[in-house]
Amino acid sequence: MINFFRKIRKQLADQNKPLKYFRYALGEIVLVMIGILLALQVNTWNEVRKDQQELRNILLSIASDMKEDALIVKEIMGYAKEDNERIKSFLSQEDYSGFTRDSLEQSLQVYSYYAHWRMSGFDLLKDSGITQYGEHAKVVKRIKSYYDHWIPLIKALEDDYEDSVVKSDDFWRFEENTYEFIYAEGLGSIQKDEAAMAVLETLAKSPIPRKILKTNYRLNEDLLGAYENYLVGIDGTVKEIEDAILKAD
Repeated sequence: MINFFRKIRKQLADQNKPLKYFRYALGEIVLVMIGILLALQVNTWNEVRKDQQELRNILLSIASDMKEDALIVKEIMGYAKEDNERIKSFLSQEDYSGFTRDSLEQSLQVYSYYAHWRMSGFDLLKDSGITQYGEHAKVVKRIKSYYDHWIPLIKALEDDYEDSVVKSDDFWRFEENTYEFIYAEGLGSIQKDEAAMAVLETLAKSPIPRKILKTNYRLNEDLLGAYENYLVGIDGTVKEIEDAILKAD
């Protein structure tokens, strides 16, 4: 093809027809430029198509992470609800003589819960280098809001929860000096069960241990509320991801 154009140019030049030669040369330049632009456009299309396929895979990975997180959160919510039922029942008691030393000790303890959020899919999105999300722009914006805004808020609440439990542990370990906690079987105690029970019953009716339990109850409620909103958000986000991919296919 190139040799063909060269022959035509030579023929026009030999015939001493400069105007026709100029027009032809200009036309050839235009054709070459169009060819280059088409090649660039095809290359761009291929890159966009490749990015879109990679983006779909990343979105599916994010949806998988979110589903796993939701399962863990539901499990934690079950524990937190059971914990609050235990606290509520315990604080409503007026007579603790029916408790054993072990059950009374455990009833005065508080616990914290912490979800280990899966970030691998979102990390893939951040590291992918993809900046043009095309038809997935809306769902990507929602995903970024979820990971950049909502997860940090829930983590902050979980951190407050953990701090509260640490303070509770510090009270029992360092400040409360009338009862020797057993903590685990085999550790032993020089405090006899009868004496220990008398101390525990007194503590169960004392302001500080009861306030610790009430604080844990409130934090459980706050965490349950945050997790409930999280589950609503995650269900909607996963559905939007799956709908967007289904539509694209």
